[in-house]
Amino acid sequence: MRKNIVCMMLFVLFVFAGCGSVSLFEKGNAARETDKIKARGYYQEACEKENHFEACHNAALLWQNGDGMSEENKKARELFKKACDGKFDESCFILADMWANGKGGVYKDTDSAFNLYKETCERGLGKACRGVGQIYAKGGGSIAKNIAKAKEYFALACDKGDMNTCVDLGQTWSKKFDEAEGYEKTVTFWGKACNSGMLDICEKLADMIVAAKEKEEKLPLSKEYYEKACDGGSKEACYKIARVMVENVEGSDGEAQTYYKKACDADHAESCYYIGVYLSEAYGETLELDKLKEMHSYYDKSCKKGFEASCSSANSLQTTISEQEEAIRKQEEEKRLAEEEARKEAERLAAEEAERERLEREKAEEEERRAQEEFKRQQEEEARELKRQREEAEKEAAEAEEEDEEEDEEEPAPKKKVSKKKAPEPEEDEEEIDEDEDEDEEEEEEEEEPAPKKKSKSKSKPKKKSAEEELDDLFDD
Repeated sequence: MRKNIVCMMLFVLFVFAGCGSVSLFEKGNAARETDKIKARGYYQEACEKENHFEACHNAALLWQNGDGMSEENKKARELFKKACDGKFDESCFILADMWANGKGGVYKDTDSAFNLYKETCERGLGKACRGVGQIYAKGGGSIAKNIAKAKEYFALACDKGDMNTCVDLGQTWSKKFDEAEGYEKTVTFWGKACNSGMLDICEKLADMIVAAKEKEEKLPLSKEYYEKACDGGSKEACYKIARVMVENVEGSDGEAQTYYKKACDADHAESCYYIGVYLSEAYGETLELDKLKEMHSYYDKSCKKGFEASCSSANSLQTTISEQEEAIRKQEEEKRLAEEEARKEAERLAAEEAERERLEREKAEEEERRAQEEFKRQQEEEARELKRQREEAEKEAAEAEEEDEEEDEEEPAPKKKVSKKKAPEPEEDEEEIDEDEDEDEEEEEEEEEPAPKKKSKSKSKPKKKSAEEELDDLFDD
């Protein structure tokens, strides 16, 4: 069991070690930018030990040194040949090119070049087919000039992806662009180059279509190529398609703005100008500041990028904008002052209202205080008056009691009782008693009134309250 575990661990380490290793070819790629001599060594080692044909090709490129005869070029040719024998087509093409042009340290050998070009073309390398066509076009060595064969191989080179040949073929046929066949061939060859990413050819083809076709055909036939160039970053192509729209399709001004905008964003001065023109027509004699600024931004950018026709519009708009901004500034300042004045007036009114409420509150408090003081004063006066009245009543009662005692001493009690019996109460139905007699009898009865006081004297009298106690009772009430 332990032996199996050890074996498994060793296997895992071996696998990871293998996965983590870097090949000689990869080491050459890593060193190529910083140390070409070191990279060449890695490539050559990979070529010799591993028969890595791309490594052979890369080592040969690093051995090349001009077109003269030298040990470096000799070593390069040996490596190119090894790679070519391994069907690495780029090396075959370079060797054929050396023989065709007498470069890289070899003499010119048209037949060897032709055979190697043709072999490589048959394997699918387009530029090798171009080499065959060039030899047929001029002739050389044992190869006779044959224009028909040249055209055939040029077309084959274009079909197999050699875009330079497509461009050349299109250029040749563009001389007959006004003819149906010339137009068709030019569009075919340049169309391939355009679709491969050669944006300058897209724009060139569209320009030729616009120049050659009728008004109603200009946009439909050129739009595809202009758009590819525009999307690829050509600001001129964006501008041109916008102009084709505006000049040849009625009512297309709005759609053209999309392309003008792309070109203007890429600093195309005329496109910025035409956006300003479009906005000026759309907004009319507007005085809205945001619209004025929008128009000015395009005219101003166009002017600064060198399109003088837009400068006058930019300056005029700037004057209007400055006037508008000054008017707005004044309005805002007036508004701010009015708001400040209104705020101060509101604070003043609020302060006045607060002061009025304070005075009213103090007045009410003062009136309440005075009312309480008046009420207290009145109570104190009433208490004093009551006290005075009681004192007087007590005094009168004391005097009356003294008088009664004196009378008791002077007049005998029986006489007092007889006089009391002699005063019969008058009856209501006695008609003969006159008013004078009634009054005399009443006076006599009033004079005889002290008898009841005497009687009350014999009874137990209630305890008399002091003036302070009576005053407290009054306040309690």
